[in-house]
Amino acid sequence: MTELVKEVKDALQAFETFKSELAPKITKLDGLDVEKFNRIEKSIGDVIELSQKEAGRVKALEETVKAFETANARPVMSDEGKEKAMSELRTKAFNDFTRTNAAERRDFADFVKSNPEYKDLSVGSEPNGGFLVMPTFGGLITTKVFESSPIRQLATVQSISSDSYEVVVDYDETGASWVGETATRAVTTTPTIGKINIPTQEMLISVQATQKMLDDGMINMEAWLAGKVADKAGRQEATAFVTGDGVASPRGITTYASGTTLSSGQIQQVNMGSTSAFVYDGLVDVQNSLKEVYQNNATWLMKRATFGTLMKLKTGIASDNTPVFNMQYSNNNGLPTFTLLSRPVKFADDLAAIASASLSVVYGDIASAYTVVDRIGLRTLRDPYTAKPFVVFYTTKRVGGGVVNFEAVKLSKFS
Repeated sequence: MTELVKEVKDALQAFETFKSELAPKITKLDGLDVEKFNRIEKSIGDVIELSQKEAGRVKALEETVKAFETANARPVMSDEGKEKAMSELRTKAFNDFTRTNAAERRDFADFVKSNPEYKDLSVGSEPNGGFLVMPTFGGLITTKVFESSPIRQLATVQSISSDSYEVVVDYDETGASWVGETATRAVTTTPTIGKINIPTQEMLISVQATQKMLDDGMINMEAWLAGKVADKAGRQEATAFVTGDGVASPRGITTYASGTTLSSGQIQQVNMGSTSAFVYDGLVDVQNSLKEVYQNNATWLMKRATFGTLMKLKTGIASDNTPVFNMQYSNNNGLPTFTLLSRPVKFADDLAAIASASLSVVYGDIASAYTVVDRIGLRTLRDPYTAKPFVVFYTTKRVGGGVVNFEAVKLSKFS
């Protein structure tokens, strides 16, 4: 390209010499001849200017190629170093090629940064392309787990077809006496019987969602709501079986009066002997207050945190201050089986935490002591009309519960 520019310049110089030598020899040049000479001269000048511009571009490209060749000739570097070096070369080549006018001398990258109409693509901004990067939906929902109480699993469950369940109770006995051979025979007392009525109560759960959400949700929203309703209903009734007051809800096992009079519906409360900690003697008293007929099927109920406190109970002997109780393990699978004084322990989160006058531990034959009455299980009415555009899932359940054998269970009371 440089040789071509030189040849064009030489041609222009030769033309100027020819023009200056020809003019004195020609006596008169008309206007047409002058115009021809001027056009030839201008054409040669345009060719020179174009040749210079192309020579500049060619030179820039030659320098870029030379830079790449130089980079390739360098010693082998790490992958990170190669990437950095190539990135610098690409940036320089791009800026060299896209410079703005010579007066400003600004690189294209600087121009983009300074112009508010141009923005970098960014995942963090949806208008800048973020919505194009979609997350992978796993199809699973991590659900918070709530602890509950296993009263239904331990109690006796009755399904009925009316609004209440009655149990006939026999808390009395006949009279008896010793008599001589010829002594007068007096009439002894005749036992009486009683009954306990357990009414069913109604639980309500009413949730709603728009029809569009039900139609277009990424998961089956109706099935998800049904699962949430069922889980809440189970925990709600479990709480009532422990602490319910019997007014529009089942009667809880810890809400009965303290005492030993069965006909009055009293449950014995055994003193633990401390206001804030377990006492070994107190545990023994609780267990031995239960009659032998109920011992084989007896279970301890307490909060998980309460059991943790119990496992920290020490012997109190300075030379051997070891835990009183050791966790036992199954011989079959090595899993821990929580027991206390040889009887199983179940966790009931609805029982009270250890505090003054708290009823934190239940011990007894729960199947004999407590009865759960089911009238109608979960029944859901799908209502798309009442609260448009929402679909209301009106769920009800009728269930009752109460103690039917007051001597089959004992409560441990902290002082």
